[in-house]
Amino acid sequence: MRIYIGGDSFCKYRYDSDSDWPKLLADLLGYTKIEGSGIEGESWWHTRRELQDCMQSSIFHEIDLFVICHTDSHRILTGSRVAQNLSDEINYAREIYYKYLHNYHVHNWMTQNWYQELNTWLANKRVIHIQCFESTKDYFALLNGVKFYCPLTPISLDEVKHNPGLFLKEHMNDPAHSRRNHFTAQANRLLAKFIYDKYCASVTYNELITDNFQFHRAV
Repeated sequence: MRIYIGGDSFCKYRYDSDSDWPKLLADLLGYTKIEGSGIEGESWWHTRRELQDCMQSSIFHEIDLFVICHTDSHRILTGSRVAQNLSDEINYAREIYYKYLHNYHVHNWMTQNWYQELNTWLANKRVIHIQCFESTKDYFALLNGVKFYCPLTPISLDEVKHNPGLFLKEHMNDPAHSRRNHFTAQANRLLAKFIYDKYCASVTYNELITDNFQFHRAV
């Protein structure tokens, strides 16, 4: 059976059974194949597009469990990959967008509609939702499935004593700062075990889990 783990960069790395929580979680749950991908710095539109492609493929019926890592609701909603383009032109366009065009309420409304669409698409599947940013806290409960409510970004920043530079994607491959999925290998292992234990112990389909995984004691 296959597991789908997709969303933002908190689930990018997924092949090392010692340091990548997606691989560790898949192993704990008994899955041999991981579908999906973790997309750095982009809006949820790219996750939506990948999931839609998966739904239209021949493997969709083979996927037993979906794990969605939800990104910041205020990233620029576009089909273009803007986060990886660091040209002066794109940086200027990004600055102008947030200065003159970005609207807090519109982005929240669009994200809530995305959540409702997710509920429809995955209505007959088992689903785990992981909140990665604080921007979605007010409406994260709209999602159907087992929901991990405690945002991962503040936990990651706390791990590096709130140094934003150590959180950025370039440090995820830096041997001096080996923080795959924005966490140390030890934190990746703890996160995988936390999700596994809580998911296996969940008693309702729509359970909302508010615990911080850093304080988890494995069962």
